[in-house]
Amino acid sequence: MKKKRRFLTLVEIMIVMFLIALITGVIAYNYTGALEEGKAFKTRASIEKIETILNLAVAQEPSRLDDITSKWKVYIEDSSLIKDPKTLSLDGWGGPFEVIVEDGKIYVSSKNLENYDASKGKK
Repeated sequence: MKKKRRFLTLVEIMIVMFLIALITGVIAYNYTGALEEGKAFKTRASIEKIETILNLAVAQEPSRLDDITSKWKVYIEDSSLIKDPKTLSLDGWGGPFEVIVEDGKIYVSSKNLENYDASKGKK
């Protein structure tokens, strides 16, 4: 008795390749969204750290509040609360933070985070 050999046809191989490409595309699309969300998370955490460090600096010496908008990076570099101040001075997208003082309160913001939140419909 002779055994029948079954080979894959070109159509079957093309279907399998199409399914693999489709699954890869879906995963890549979801991964891109996760990267952007990670950048937003890093930026929000950095904003909280910067505000905390600057508020501590002002609490130690209240006269610092007058020049906090221009020298905030110096206060971050002098802080012992963080290991690498250079990474904290940039947001998740690599852009600069903006520090303003309004009514004696320190506010830190990022244009990239604002744009990301606007694209997601967040406030």
